[in-house]
Amino acid sequence: MLSPAQRHNAKIKARQALEKCQVLDAEHSLHVQLAALESDVKRLRNLDTLRDRTIMKRNELLPRWLPTAQAYLDSDEVYQNPILSHCVVWLFDVEEFDQALDWADVAIAQGQETPGNFRSKFPAFVADTMLAWAEMAASCGDGVEPYFSRTFTNVTQNWRLHEEITAKWFKFAGLLMLRDDEGKPRASALDDVEQLEKAGLMLAQAEGLYKNVGVGTMRKQISARIRALQKS
Repeated sequence: MLSPAQRHNAKIKARQALEKCQVLDAEHSLHVQLAALESDVKRLRNLDTLRDRTIMKRNELLPRWLPTAQAYLDSDEVYQNPILSHCVVWLFDVEEFDQALDWADVAIAQGQETPGNFRSKFPAFVADTMLAWAEMAASCGDGVEPYFSRTFTNVTQNWRLHEEITAKWFKFAGLLMLRDDEGKPRASALDDVEQLEKAGLMLAQAEGLYKNVGVGTMRKQISARIRALQKS
């Protein structure tokens, strides 16, 4: 067991390594690593605005902690690693989605727990986070690929989620097929019966999973649009 002086020196060495964006390895015990992480998380939470927190995550925390998380991933060990978990969350927060999704896959496969202040597990966290981003991007007329399809596959095929979450993804997938040039879902914007039918199927699946998902009106509009096109 380390003496108080040794623990103090270990914390100083860990802090110095982090300031240089160096890996905290076996020389720094897991206890010391987690104490340093807790200190950084506390500083983050003391910031008043989301913008300031995002800047801190991107410019300070991720450069400090990614090397240590990467070293864990490169090892053959598997254990509950809050450093990895925080890095995954921060990567999503700064919209580094390629690395975030790759690391989230590993975290889910390993059964990593989300940080202590989270109620949801990683599959639900990723599903909710990516859906919120995709909805915002689509409403602005921006593309959502490849992140939408990648997450949609996981949500509908690989992850066990509450039906309401999965229903929201089917709803978004259906509405995405109906977007006009301004990013708004309108059945009347489409002249393709097959595309309308595909969108309708997505919405039907959403409603089948969670009846209060809110697609009834759009389903009726799709049916009306298909009838009008077939008549013409």
